[in-house]
Amino acid sequence: MKNLIPAILVGLLALAIHQKADSSAQAPTRSTSAEEMAAVTYKHLATAIIEIEATEDHLVKSILIGYHQAAQRHLRRAVDDAAQRQTHLEAAATEITNIANEGDKRIQAVRQRLKKAGHTHNTDEVTKDDFMFIDSKEKKQLLDLGQKVARLGATASADDIRAVHNELTQLVEKAIAGE
Repeated sequence: MKNLIPAILVGLLALAIHQKADSSAQAPTRSTSAEEMAAVTYKHLATAIIEIEATEDHLVKSILIGYHQAAQRHLRRAVDDAAQRQTHLEAAATEITNIANEGDKRIQAVRQRLKKAGHTHNTDEVTKDDFMFIDSKEKKQLLDLGQKVARLGATASADDIRAVHNELTQLVEKAIAGE
């Protein structure tokens, strides 16, 4: 995650430089009106905003996939390591909760800051909450699954763990498919 943030900043800087180069290549002549210059500038601004939002979508989707992979890894380890089964199940439950909330506390803090500044995504019809991929129905299903995983305990069978592993995969794939 720490390596991802500088990469995004470099990408945004490259986009800004690219936009500047495009606008320099099309330098306005003296006969260009202020309205035309404003329209071109506004067009570039719109393109940059759209690209930034697409970048945010890709970032959040990759974060969700990362949480999903971590949860799957802990579930597989819970099957293989009876001595640490409870620890792995609790870690998997935490990762599932992170998926449900579309991020851990650090990510939620950033999203809250963006929301206060007026940056929103999709509004859930039931809860009126802002979300990107996980709506209130999916969030409830994931939170319930996280609790189920946490309650499995050290004596859980491999079949029980595999079943929640498969359920998690189905929920996550459905939530992020086609977005």
